[in-house]
Amino acid sequence: MILADKILELRKSNGWSQEELAEKLNVSRQSVSKWESAAAIPDMNRILELSKVFGVTTDYLLKDEIESLAYSETDESDDYVKVSLQTANEFIKDKAIHGKWTSRGVVLCILSPALLLLLAGLADNDMGIGEGLAIGLGVAAILIMVSTAVGIFIISSSKMERYKYLDDNEFELEYGLNGILNERKEKFRLKYVQNTAIGVILCILAALPLVVGGAIEAPEIILIEFIVLLLVLVSIGVYLLINAGTVKNSYDLLLGEGEYTPEERENARKIDRIAGIYWPVATAIYLGWSFVTNDWHITWIVWPIAGALFGGVAAAIGQSVKSRK
Repeated sequence: MILADKILELRKSNGWSQEELAEKLNVSRQSVSKWESAAAIPDMNRILELSKVFGVTTDYLLKDEIESLAYSETDESDDYVKVSLQTANEFIKDKAIHGKWTSRGVVLCILSPALLLLLAGLADNDMGIGEGLAIGLGVAAILIMVSTAVGIFIISSSKMERYKYLDDNEFELEYGLNGILNERKEKFRLKYVQNTAIGVILCILAALPLVVGGAIEAPEIILIEFIVLLLVLVSIGVYLLINAGTVKNSYDLLLGEGEYTPEERENARKIDRIAGIYWPVATAIYLGWSFVTNDWHITWIVWPIAGALFGGVAAAIGQSVKSRK
């Protein structure tokens, strides 16, 4: 008996329709129909899920010569947490709050050099403030804003610890929840696209005043103000991107889509390991360069460069994982 026949027989013996089995597996009804007609073969992850749902061994499903039912000795699904509609609602709500606080922390980090730039510009143009005082106040502002952001990150992340089993993919959605979440995600799609588009446009246009100022050879103090405006526009754009992305990610995580497919989870694990080394090194370079040269109004450039390089590293990792599939 081939796999297609076994899936069909097991589904009928449990009294499930194709749609009911599809919802248990978080796939479309068409996928189940193709499996049962032998038009397609489920991948290994789906085979494992079928084994759990039907309570049979993977050997029974995969080996055509085994025709008598071979039930699993243990119910592996017991290791998984059943996610109810209430739990899903709480997670999406808490994830949105987490996203707002995270984006505020990121905004603080982006804007942290702004006061130093302005004060340094005033000092260089003899506008009533000494260079030492300007640098002192500016550095103090950076340390306060960055430390506040770090505190926000730590506290906000700790509040999401109770959902760790979701990040570890150790859960199953209750019957019917898959369809509800898909419907809500679709309704949120327009808002996500709008916020993402506005955020990206702001980040791109942020450099425009600085480019225009350089073209017309504006005074140095004006260029510094344009740099501060650039930071403000980028921070607004990033705020919108993080907020929209966090809510979308909560749906993707529950539905096993987007960056939460098995392939993308492997990407994320590798990127997280690299990030744990990369960003502390970038911070050390920034602080070392800043304290040695005392050019705090220049050294902030480390962060956009580091961000761009890390994006390239992450993209390379994703491509390497895909090439092996």
